[in-house]
Amino acid sequence: MLKQLQTFKTVFETRNFSQAAAQLFISQPTVSTQIKQLETELDTVLFTRNGRQEISPTTSGSLLYRQAQKLLETWSATKTAVQATGPLTKITARIGASHTTASLVMPSLLQALAPLSDQFDFEVTLANSAEILTQMSQHQLDFGLVEKPLVTDQLNRLAFGQDKLVHAGHFDSPIWLLREPNSGVRHYTNAFLKAQNIQPAQTMIIHSNQLIADLLAQGVGQSIISQQVLAANVPLRPLSQNYQRRFYLLTPAAIRPQLKPAQSVITTCLQQWS
Repeated sequence: MLKQLQTFKTVFETRNFSQAAAQLFISQPTVSTQIKQLETELDTVLFTRNGRQEISPTTSGSLLYRQAQKLLETWSATKTAVQATGPLTKITARIGASHTTASLVMPSLLQALAPLSDQFDFEVTLANSAEILTQMSQHQLDFGLVEKPLVTDQLNRLAFGQDKLVHAGHFDSPIWLLREPNSGVRHYTNAFLKAQNIQPAQTMIIHSNQLIADLLAQGVGQSIISQQVLAANVPLRPLSQNYQRRFYLLTPAAIRPQLKPAQSVITTCLQQWS
C-alpha cells in the first residue's frame, strides 16, 4: 500500500503518468496498474483523464493526496527512528541553486555544511529559478536557492542577502548576452531592455552567469549581470535600485524531520551572508 501511495503522490504532483514513471524508475503500465488498484481498493475515481497526456485529480484524489502526505511523512519519520537504533545511515540532502547563487552563495554555504558530512550526503543541482521551484514542488529537491520571489502553498520562503545588477560589457557591441527564459537575471534583463526601448540586433542565450562573465572579460558583447561575478577589467554602468534584488531560500512547508539539522545550519549561514 505504501508503494501505491507513493506512486499516487507522484502522479498527483506531476499530473502525468509518464513523468511519474520516469521519476519513480518504473514503467508507465506499472504506474497505471497501481493507480487502478488504489481506485479499486477505495471504490472511487482518483483522476479524470482529459486526454492522452493530461489528467486532473478528482475531489477524492485531492482528499487522498492530503492524507497520503501525512501517512508517508509519518512512515519516513518512523523509518528514520528505527534506523537510528542500528548502524548510522547517511541522509541525502538535495540542494538546488540558481546559477548566480551557486557562484556567490554556495561556496560559503557548503563550507558551513561540511561539519555535517558525517550525517548527510549533500547533492547540489544547478538550474534556473523556475526549474528549482518546479523540482521543489515535485519533492525532487529539499532546499532551493533562487533569485526570484517565487512561492507556492507547499513551500516556505526566506529572503536573504543583497545583490546588485549592472549593465556591463562593451556598450557599442550589437551582441547581447542573455540568460535563458525563466531565469532571475533574464527577468531583469527584459525589464531593462523594455525600459530603454532596446531591441538587440544580435543575441546569444547562455545558461550560465559565469560563462557570460568570462565572455564579457574577453571583450564579447554586453549584458545585465551581477556586479559580484564580473572581472575587474569589465566596463560597467550602475543601475537604479529597481535592479537591486534579494535572494531566497525555499524549503518545504512540511520538511522531513531528519533534515532539521541541515536546515538549521543553512538558515543561519544565509541570514549571515552578505
